Amino acid sequence: MSATPVADVTPPQTTDAGRRARRLGRLRAFLSIPQATVGTVLLVLLLALTIIGPFVAPYSPNAISDAPLLGPSGKHWLGTDTLGRDIFSRVLNGGGSVILLPLLAVAVAMVIAIVVGLLSGYLGGRVDAVVTRVVDVVLAIPSYLVVLVVVTAFGSGSTIVVLTVAVVYAPYIIRVLRAATLTVSPLDFVLAARARGEGIRWVVFREILPNIGPTLLVEIALRTTYAIMFIASLSFLGLGVQPPSSNWGVMVAENRLLLLVHPAGVIAPALLIGVLAISINLIADALTEFFGDRLHNQLMV
Repeated sequence: MSATPVADVTPPQTTDAGRRARRLGRLRAFLSIPQATVGTVLLVLLLALTIIGPFVAPYSPNAISDAPLLGPSGKHWLGTDTLGRDIFSRVLNGGGSVILLPLLAVAVAMVIAIVVGLLSGYLGGRVDAVVTRVVDVVLAIPSYLVVLVVVTAFGSGSTIVVLTVAVVYAPYIIRVLRAATLTVSPLDFVLAARARGEGIRWVVFREILPNIGPTLLVEIALRTTYAIMFIASLSFLGLGVQPPSSNWGVMVAENRLLLLVHPAGVIAPALLIGVLAISINLIADALTEFFGDRLHNQLMV
């Protein structure tokens, strides 16, 4: 009698373990891109500075002393400003709003853009025509003009800045997501979902949105970079965060006239704003390369 072959009963890898392995593999592949590594390291260092800085600052950021415009010393590592405030302490305390406000603004803009852009691209017809015309009109208005009008009417608080920047950037994101939706909508899996009788909400948010995720991630990174520079510029012009805040943009504005005689108060916060923008821009470039390579590999299979 011939022996009956024994079936392979090796249990397959569990779903959770498989997902973790795939995520770890994607993360390693992403970090293998030089821009991703450099950008992530810089961003992590800045986030650590922002979180830990207020706890290790030697002085209160708004503590006024009788020793203005001191140069760097053992007591004041970056010197003091025109009011005698310790510049190093203000730098350590000033990163929170520089990072948080742009993130909030981009988050609000993304919520608006995801809903409007996906529905416009999926529904088409009159809805798409109206949305497209409105976006074209809004994009024709200079961004700073919108900010000036809103700030003049409602003031320059943090909430107003976040909402204004969100309104300024939402049309750009709507246009990108609408184009991505138009590309995905005719594909088989979307048509199959419609044939099953799925509703608009299911098709848009469960079928289309996950498949334009790479575009969404790249757009988030790019818009965050722009929002950081835009909000920092508003603070510099006195339209954003207001003194006596230690916001880095405010610090640059307060000390700009002393650049040649006391540069630390300008160079330190400006350098940190620049490094923050560069780190996120590098991550955006890496995301573009990463998802581009994945798409290329899929097409070659």
